[in-house]
Amino acid sequence: MDQILKKINNLKSNLKKWEYHYYALDNPLVSDVEYDMAMNELISLEKKYPKYITDDSPTKRVGGTVLEKFTKFKHDFPMLSLSDVFNYEELIKFDNDIKKTLVKFNKNIKYSYTVEPKIDGLSISLKYKDGKLIRALTRGDGEYGEDVTVNAKTIRSIPLNINTNLKEIEVRGEIFLSFKQFNVINDKISDKEKKFSNPRNAAAGSLRNLNSALTAQRNLEMIAYYLPNPNNLKELDINSQANVLTKLKELGFRTSAENQKCNSIEEVIDYIKFMTVNLSKMKFPIDGMVIKLNEMVLYDILGRTSKFPKWAVAYKFPPEIVKTKLKNIKATVGRTGRITYVAELEPVELSGSIISNATLHNADYINEKDIRVGDVVQIFKAGEIIPKVLKPVISERKENLPIFKPIITCPICSSLLEKQDKEVDQYCTNTSCPARILQSTVHFCEKKAMNIEELSEMNLTKLSDAKIINSIQDIYLFKDKKDYILKSDLKIKNKMFEKISTNIENSKQNSLEKLIFGLGIRHVGETTSKALAKHFKTMDNLSKATLLDLQKINDIGEVVAVSIIDYFKNENNIKLINDLKYFGINMEYKNTSNASEDDKKSPYYQKKFCITGSFDIPRSQIKKILEDKFDAYVSESVNTTTDYLIVGENAGSKQQKATKLGINIIKEKIWE
Repeated sequence: MDQILKKINNLKSNLKKWEYHYYALDNPLVSDVEYDMAMNELISLEKKYPKYITDDSPTKRVGGTVLEKFTKFKHDFPMLSLSDVFNYEELIKFDNDIKKTLVKFNKNIKYSYTVEPKIDGLSISLKYKDGKLIRALTRGDGEYGEDVTVNAKTIRSIPLNINTNLKEIEVRGEIFLSFKQFNVINDKISDKEKKFSNPRNAAAGSLRNLNSALTAQRNLEMIAYYLPNPNNLKELDINSQANVLTKLKELGFRTSAENQKCNSIEEVIDYIKFMTVNLSKMKFPIDGMVIKLNEMVLYDILGRTSKFPKWAVAYKFPPEIVKTKLKNIKATVGRTGRITYVAELEPVELSGSIISNATLHNADYINEKDIRVGDVVQIFKAGEIIPKVLKPVISERKENLPIFKPIITCPICSSLLEKQDKEVDQYCTNTSCPARILQSTVHFCEKKAMNIEELSEMNLTKLSDAKIINSIQDIYLFKDKKDYILKSDLKIKNKMFEKISTNIENSKQNSLEKLIFGLGIRHVGETTSKALAKHFKTMDNLSKATLLDLQKINDIGEVVAVSIIDYFKNENNIKLINDLKYFGINMEYKNTSNASEDDKKSPYYQKKFCITGSFDIPRSQIKKILEDKFDAYVSESVNTTTDYLIVGENAGSKQQKATKLGINIIKEKIWE
């Protein structure tokens, strides 16, 4: 063998071994100086002999590639969230719910839990082919993520190669910054520049930087915790989450030293208490603990809600609470006209951020808490994100502070506010209110709606102030105002203008469900929008739908149906839709399923399904196959609009209800 190639391979082998022991096992084999000398020697040799450079070389950790943008890819398996619990009573209820479900099938089923740190970072999904890292995707919206492979390769705790016989394997974990590295990064930022508010923001900014060399300098880390592909679990003979964590470590991934297996919910609670007391000793940020049922054979029996699995929860540590002075209460107007009250505060640091505003929800909330301007108030971050006023500190209240009185007119357009039956919120019902129009436009441009990048709330506010975009229709006149925009004080240069114009033009081709969601019809979310688009096919059909037509659709009740009908009774809304038609916006549902011509002839094509019982693959995977193969709609519940109920082992009450309603029951594996 060529002596140079032999030297290069020896250096690679040593560096990979040292990285694994240092980053995955926390057990350094050599000094930093020795590691750096070996790395520099390898860099030098690869520069001199470029024919020996390989994609899995440790030198790829250094970065240097500059990207124009991140490409989006669909996840092979959706990256879903967990439901949150905030106290031990909710954990006990979580355990009791599991017991109630399992007792229906086998009273002697025993189970345990794994408890893992909920790292405050960014979720990442790593795909390996023939043992080689080929793609790293961020969570994104859960369905589509951004390709950050180039940057992920700079993270030394992410193996570039793993020793496995599997053709493909997907590994999920969390990217984060240690407290020490966070401080190092902020110390390098001058006082004139904005520093990162917390490690999570710094990690996000570092991973999603277009210059991989900068990402490499930030020293991000990753801890692995999950294998989402059921085929991988079968191939590796894994049947528990504890086995997953062991296998990940064997493959060369770093796992958390704080992972713990518990045999009862009482042991779970005891361990959480231990972690709460020792939280200050953690070297990286965590905001809770993830509790997962250990035995995977039970996952399908327990199932999931429309959003979360029923076999896992995230326990959130009690939020940090700080005190500050309430300077003023102001009202804001949302896209539906809903009034939200906001507290203006004396700036105070909370969970790594400087807070000067916090939500007060509605007038009833303020009066129930007896919150007054001039009070010293307690604030915290709800869900670690949104600052919220908890309550006033009565012992520190000054005398004669006036009791809060709700506003009666819109703070923007001065229209009288209304309160609808059985609702606590006040509404501005003036559809021409400038604030409502702005927020409606912001919503219309959001990723889950028409996905017009660059038209963020901040940019739309500037464009609104400049009288360029003052309605949804104005978005599609943007290109016609090029000369005015480029000469204005908005600092929009030609390249940015063309990018915005291209995104606006691309939005015209969206499928109907994105437009329905973008219109902001009250009570109509993303899932309902898709169900409406698939059922009615065109905007014209939807606009003519009766109450009975709408209630035939799974999961659409009277409140939602009435809201849709009321929307299409409004002349301004009809004008908006007609204007959008004129601008060339697509008004039809685009079938994005992978249905073949034979699939389209199937009796299952575009039918409504419900799934119950346990199968040899997760129900979520069956749902995905039905949606792709048959363009089907899969509901969590059985009702008169359900066409088919797919039944697995240990089916329960849904089968009884389906039989009673005369719904077709399927026991065959129609997805294979």
